[in-house]
Amino acid sequence: MKKLLTALLLLVCSNVYAGYPTSFSNAKTKAEKEVYFDRSTTFYCQCDFVFDDVKDVDNDGNITETKIDPKACGYEPRNPITKKGKENKRVSRIEWEHIMTANMIGGHLDQWKNYKNYQICKDKNYKTRECAYYLVPEFKRAHDDMNNLVPAVGELNGDRSNFRFANIEGEKRAYGQCDFEVDFEADTAEPADNVKGNIGRVYLHMIKEHKVLLPEETIKMMMEWSDLDPVDAWECERNERIKKSQGLGNSFVEAACGKR
Repeated sequence: MKKLLTALLLLVCSNVYAGYPTSFSNAKTKAEKEVYFDRSTTFYCQCDFVFDDVKDVDNDGNITETKIDPKACGYEPRNPITKKGKENKRVSRIEWEHIMTANMIGGHLDQWKNYKNYQICKDKNYKTRECAYYLVPEFKRAHDDMNNLVPAVGELNGDRSNFRFANIEGEKRAYGQCDFEVDFEADTAEPADNVKGNIGRVYLHMIKEHKVLLPEETIKMMMEWSDLDPVDAWECERNERIKKSQGLGNSFVEAACGKR
């Protein structure tokens, strides 16, 4: 396994790509406009959504927000009401989820862990992730890589938090028909089998391209997930669109699509 990881890291590409996102906001805009413009379905639960709620279904006057109809896809909120007694709006909107969490990518950085030691971050009131994003170009590049971004139900994105993926025994579901489990005691989450391969190939990409270091057992699981869930037509198309948009695609997806 160590030899495999070493080989992956030696293949890291250091090129600067034309069109690469200039910020996280820009990455989300590019993903919406250049990748998912005709594919408005969430990654984990396959819930249809609209990027711009021109019909203003919630009557809040905002016609540029993303909206999901949870009932249409069988999604049941774990917390329909917030602790303040208000409607949990994250249930009916999409958020851009990092498949490999930002914490996994850069949580080890000194600028993340000891942000108080950096005067410029203190001056700007940047903490943890913000400080690392501002001061470490390699982390910023990995953070904004569209290969690692997918649209997800907001509540699910919040519940997954920075938990690691795992195979959870018992599979207690809290989201209706959405096949996604979260173990809050073990800080783990398990997605549906039909997206595990996508996740595995993203993890391998992040290891290769951005030098992310992960435990050997995690790498092994991601390789197994990739083998168990082969690429489909949309994953291949998504990769081509991302490569065209930011100049960098996922070589593991590209190789698998070439064998279809």
